[in-house]
Parts: sequence; C-alpha cells; structure tokens
Amino acid sequence: MDDATNEAGRAFLRTVQKGQVRKGVVSSLVNFGAFVDLGGCVDGLVNVAEVSWLHYRHLADVVEVGQEVTVVVLDIDLDRVRMSLSLKALQFDPFKDFARTHLGRVLPGRVTKVVPFGVFVHIHEGIEGLLHESAFNDRDTDHLAPLPQVGDEVVVEITDINFTLRRVSLTPVR
Repeated sequence: MDDATNEAGRAFLRTVQKGQVRKGVVSSLVNFGAFVDLGGCVDGLVNVAEVSWLHYRHLADVVEVGQEVTVVVLDIDLDRVRMSLSLKALQFDPFKDFARTHLGRVLPGRVTKVVPFGVFVHIHEGIEGLLHESAFNDRDTDHLAPLPQVGDEVVVEITDINFTLRRVSLTPVR
C-alpha cells in the first residue's frame, strides 16, 4: 500500500470502534479467513476461528464472496492499517446450553478424529468431546483395547465439562 492509501485506511479505521456491530460484504476468502468490506478503504479479517461456533470443513461452506454479513469489530490496528472481525460473536454459542444440561448424560456419538492420546467424538451440534485412550485400558490385563476409528459410532457418558477451557471429557459406555 502506498502512503495515500495507508492514510485513507487509517482515517477510515478512526471511525470504527472495538465492539461495534457493523454490516459488510464478504470480499474474498483465503485459507486463514474471510475479508469483509465495511464500506471503507480497508477490509477487515474474520479469522477462521471467528467464523462459527459450529465445525465446518471449508470456509466456503459458511460464507461466500458477495454475501452480506453482520460482524463485531474485535481489534483495530492503526499502525498496520488492519482490523479483526468476528461473525461468531453474534451467534448462539451451543456450548453454553450444553455445559449446563449434559454432565452425566449418556449419548451416542461419532468419532471425528483419532489423536495419539485418544479420540474426539461429535456428541451434539457444534460439540465434540475427548474419549481419552486411558478409558480403553483393560483393567484386568493392563492392555490397551483398540481405539475406535473415524466414522465409528460410539456410546459415551459425559464425565466432565470444563466451561472455561470449553472441553468435554467422555468415557465409553460398555
């Protein structure tokens, strides 16, 4: 950007405030987020982590170029002529309701990811929990039973919900 463009961008950013809710149009999609034109000479970035509370595979599954969106301004950087935006700040957070009502419940789920320390299980819209590998230890032989694989259906009990860290701990129901 040249100096004139930078100064025009700074002038626009001075009219924007953190926490402000604004309408804009998605101007482009990149692998790390979506740029939104708020009507000034600087497009704000909605980082992929700020797009939705729900899991999605591709950004284009959630927003598309030309789509009108409502965003919250998270941060403004006058020096770098940038602003950070959020779509999910205006969306219902499914974790809040889930955390209040599901501790101790037994639910069906589907394995979404296998990691060295266990498996992640989709148990509710927008909610995954960890089924730790230690839950598969055979107490009699101290051997590790095979972990379920991606796509496997499992039945789990919710043993802990950490609201601050947004983590759900699970144990298999046998």
